[in-house]
Amino acid sequence: MSDVIYQSGRLLVSSTLFRTARRSYRIRDIERITIKRPLFWFSLPLAIGSYLLLKEYSQYLFEEEKYVCLFTMTIVPVTFWFIGTLSITSKSYSNDDAITGFMPRLQKTRKAIESVIFNSSTTFETKENKHG
Repeated sequence: MSDVIYQSGRLLVSSTLFRTARRSYRIRDIERITIKRPLFWFSLPLAIGSYLLLKEYSQYLFEEEKYVCLFTMTIVPVTFWFIGTLSITSKSYSNDDAITGFMPRLQKTRKAIESVIFNSSTTFETKENKHG
């Protein structure tokens, strides 16, 4: 097996392979890598709705309901900010969600894949220019 660039849990990035718990990708087939925060964007309307509910109807709410509103408008968006989805577009998969997880881990994985892609593409271009 080729040298390991980055490994965290079941994620592995080597010079030729990107492996997740569900699927493996050849590095040379990867065309685009994106990281998104879909849960965060889902939590924003919930947070705004909880704020408006608390603001307009707080006198009618029980204490437990007020705590649920406070939790939904503060803790949920902050927590979901740290959860992301790494998507891979490759020659065989069109915008495949490779893994959902902790955002700093996904960012390190993305940087590792990019370093391999850009090192291999510059190596290929250098070899091509020498021979052609």
